[in-house]
Amino acid sequence: MADPTSVRYLPIRDGLLALLQDWEALSGVKRWVTDEPAFTQVAASQAPAVAVLFADPAGEERAAWAGNGRDHSYYLELRVVVRALDSGLCEDLLFGYVEAIEDALRADPTLGGLVRNAVLGSVRRVKHSEQGAFVGQAVLEVSAESRVSS
Repeated sequence: MADPTSVRYLPIRDGLLALLQDWEALSGVKRWVTDEPAFTQVAASQAPAVAVLFADPAGEERAAWAGNGRDHSYYLELRVVVRALDSGLCEDLLFGYVEAIEDALRADPTLGGLVRNAVLGSVRRVKHSEQGAFVGQAVLEVSAESRVSS
């Protein structure tokens, strides 16, 4: 697996995080995290919460066809959690945040010039009941590409 702590990977994660944190439709997010242990410990009072995490694998490198550069692919996972007392409201909240993330990526697919493009892949969602409330979770896969000169 590519090392997600390398200087090539961290700016991509942080650029995606900054894009989302600045997006007006996501201003209701109470907690932003970049590591899985912190996300699994999000308390009910901290929802809605969004995690920007490296996927497994975090990326790959390929030799470019022309020149002496390399193409890099970066794989990230966005996780969203919402809580509501009503099942329908829980779904509405979750879909609202997922749509806002999609809109943010469409508006700035280069993450401020950090990558050639970043695209949203699959979206998985689940909803369950927990301590008298409904909890909705979504996992969004994001892939980004860039060219690095040797």
